[in-house]
Amino acid sequence: MMEGPKRKYTDDSQLKELESMNRNRQSLAFDEDYESSKMALNETPTPLESGSGSGSGSGSGSSTTNMGTPEPLNQISTNIEAKLGKVEAGEIKTHQPKLKLVRKATDQDLYELKTKVIVDNKRFKDGLPKSKLSDVKFSNVDSILDHSATKTNRFAGFYILFWFGVSVTVIDSFVNYILTNGFHSQIVALLLTDLFDIAFTDLVMYLSIYFVFILHSFVSKGFISWTKTGWIILSIYELVYVYTFMSIAEHRNFPWIGKIFLFLHQLVLLMKMHSYGFYNGYLWRIKEELEFSKAFQKKNEDIDDDHIKKLIEKSIEFCEFELQSQSINESFPQNINLKNFFNYTMFPTLVYQIDFPRTNKIRWKYVGEKLAAIFGVITLMIVIAQNYMYPLAIRAIQLRELSLFDRILQYPLLLLNIMPPFLLIYILVWYLIWDAILNCIAELSKFGDRDFYGDWWNCISWDQFAREWNIPVHKFLLRHVYHSSISAFKLSKTSATIFTFLLSSIVHEMAMYVLFHKMRGYLLLLQMFQLPLVAISKSKYLKERRTLGNVMFWFGIVSGPSLMCTLYLTF
Repeated sequence: MMEGPKRKYTDDSQLKELESMNRNRQSLAFDEDYESSKMALNETPTPLESGSGSGSGSGSGSSTTNMGTPEPLNQISTNIEAKLGKVEAGEIKTHQPKLKLVRKATDQDLYELKTKVIVDNKRFKDGLPKSKLSDVKFSNVDSILDHSATKTNRFAGFYILFWFGVSVTVIDSFVNYILTNGFHSQIVALLLTDLFDIAFTDLVMYLSIYFVFILHSFVSKGFISWTKTGWIILSIYELVYVYTFMSIAEHRNFPWIGKIFLFLHQLVLLMKMHSYGFYNGYLWRIKEELEFSKAFQKKNEDIDDDHIKKLIEKSIEFCEFELQSQSINESFPQNINLKNFFNYTMFPTLVYQIDFPRTNKIRWKYVGEKLAAIFGVITLMIVIAQNYMYPLAIRAIQLRELSLFDRILQYPLLLLNIMPPFLLIYILVWYLIWDAILNCIAELSKFGDRDFYGDWWNCISWDQFAREWNIPVHKFLLRHVYHSSISAFKLSKTSATIFTFLLSSIVHEMAMYVLFHKMRGYLLLLQMFQLPLVAISKSKYLKERRTLGNVMFWFGIVSGPSLMCTLYLTF
């Protein structure tokens, strides 16, 4: 095993540090934001009993990876027979064929056995601290819409109807546009402008994140210390990274589509880099603590202070648990290698961990379906943008020449006209990225967890929407902003929530600046306004009125994005 950097401590100062860390770890065991550490070993839900979906190539499980002890291999076949018996007896209802049921149960049991290790049964006693990295879980699971499109789903016909409607709409709009305007399209011309320069900049942007891998390689060889200088170097590099590539896009005067693409992809790469850096950085701290505690225990074998003795024992127990529980395939710091980092950069996730659930093979038919969806949706978006959005955008820009009073008078009609096409574009963008593109990337990289979104269309509050609309970003914010602000800055849950919303709002406002070259704060205010709306949705009057809550949510979705866009264009 490679040795990490050596950190010199005086015993007194380090013991005080251990005392503080132990108190924080104890509090995590009772924090409802983390998975409960009080779990009986025989309470692990089985795939069928936990309501899992169909497999993603190699099988599927529940949306949360279980922490209980998996069943031994020699019991798996017995348990599958028992499950099938319950199905045949009518105790468990399922529409799945028997062979698929067997495959699903087998794959999930094997996955649980492979990816989870229980280091010590004492871990689940009351009050024992658990992993700080237990806030984000990955498991083999399909995306909701993929599961809804299966033949056994009663609404599968609507899925086919949707794509049939998309095809007819695209063909009809495309033919009529060509007959009226010929083959010239301002939107297509914009998409093709500086295409190769933008692609090259994007490649350089991707290669630049390998800095974090090089940094941790230096830490693993003992050249630098993460706790002293490593995290500072990475933090400064992240700021330079954002500024540099935003400046390049601005200096090269790329079209707005190219600028916003580079900005959004830059954020994705930044989050990947940050998660890799600080995940491994946390484990370096744990490794250093373990080395100190073992050395202290060895040096003071005859210590008679029970408090210090228990403190050291707890430190060793927790650190060994934390390091060993992260992976059984590749232990820390053996995971710091080029192959592991490259695979992580290819996976459609923003949160790093040593191992991820994988599928057995690539389903090329599935890839073909997603590629068809990608190009079909892009074509539909171009048609809508060219026929409906572009004329309205030009009209909004022309309103700037009027007085403020005249703009205010004409603004309501402009907002009303833009709502239908903007809503359609808004939903198509979501489908294009979070279902078609991410699922295609996941299939090609054999990434098993397809939980990229929840059923956000059923949301009754804006905090629920924030969790369900974009799960990869939600997981990142949960671990690296919300929980990190609580542990690092000692913020309360309310303060951490406000801080997370504020940071997210500022980043979204930066995106508006890239698009419109205006720093108006409209989007920031609209996003922060979600906080009082969340409080209202949890009030006594609305808490039990789910239909009303969903109506209010959809009113916000229909009006909010259009309002935001037209404000930036007109004022």
